[in-house]
Amino acid sequence: MGFLFMIVVGAILGWLVAIILRIEAPRGVLLNIAGGIAGALLAGLFIAPLFGNASLLGDNYSVGTLLLSLVGSIVVIAALNMFYGARLR
Repeated sequence: MGFLFMIVVGAILGWLVAIILRIEAPRGVLLNIAGGIAGALLAGLFIAPLFGNASLLGDNYSVGTLLLSLVGSIVVIAALNMFYGARLR
């Protein structure tokens, strides 16, 4: 259940990050959602436990872990955006 939760949260965060960063790239929403999932997985599994927050795989979800997942999604999508040469507005 935790892994499915991370995928759903990552997809939502990827969509929200595209709105926050105002990315209107021709690559579409799917790459932003995939970047959001990757960022949420990386931050939720590896970064959150370093800060003392619960991992997203466990049953203990916290606001801090979700915020770290948002930051991870922003970083991954911004890196993808720089890699593909699209401009951030």
